Amino acid sequence: MSEREPPEYPHPNELKKGLHVVIDQGHDKEPIEGEIGVVLGEADPEGARVKLKSGAEGVVRRIKPGEGGGPQPT
Repeated sequence: MSEREPPEYPHPNELKKGLHVVIDQGHDKEPIEGEIGVVLGEADPEGARVKLKSGAEGVVRRIKPGEGGGPQPT
């Protein structure tokens, strides 16, 4: 799965500590993936804000399937 795929912007109710996700950190920065440490905010047009265990903060683009309890492919 490419990091440049269109974002899915999951709802905050789908996000939990320990879940592996891909986040946008802002303009001119590449999306990164990591494990959620804390969900920081509710959904806005750009998605839910989280802080990863690494300390990076950003908007969740998508949940990584099959990692950390995320949705499994069918």
